Amino acid sequence: MNYKLLLAILVLFVLVYFIKNYKKHHKTLAASSKVIGDVVTTGVGGKDIAALTDEWINQVTVKNSPEGVTNMFCPDGNLIGTVSQVKRKGVDIKKYFDFFAKKPGITVLDKKYNISRVAPGVFINTSFITWFWSGLNEPIVARMTFVFREKCLFQLHSSVLPEVNDELFDISNLP
Repeated sequence: MNYKLLLAILVLFVLVYFIKNYKKHHKTLAASSKVIGDVVTTGVGGKDIAALTDEWINQVTVKNSPEGVTNMFCPDGNLIGTVSQVKRKGVDIKKYFDFFAKKPGITVLDKKYNISRVAPGVFINTSFITWFWSGLNEPIVARMTFVFREKCLFQLHSSVLPEVNDELFDISNLP
């Protein structure tokens, strides 16, 4: 089995785990709340990955630095952003954060990390991050998958958490 296929299977496993364990009525915090959250780690280096993810959030929300965010990516890294429809590499990653990191009032209200070591030097942080910025009517929850290779971000995939499908929820026997 090749490495990319194994990595894709592991990402899928982590996402299924999160979906099964995510509560139906997830409540977001008020826009004035402080950054809070919890971290679940497995494997050696999980705390380093949590710190790198926190630094990524800091570059986006406190420093509002497209350059700082972009510098966290591996030279061959890529991004599929929450508010974008294309996969980005290189200079296009910075262009995305020229837009996203400069959103007025951008902040993280809540974060939940699930960090796993999937290969030597490769970690996945499957996260739920609650975002808010000026102009939004209410916070949005993004499901974000950070793939770190050593200490750089190889891939970041993010999308808005969809509404709960009641029919699917009912047949899934989730808490």
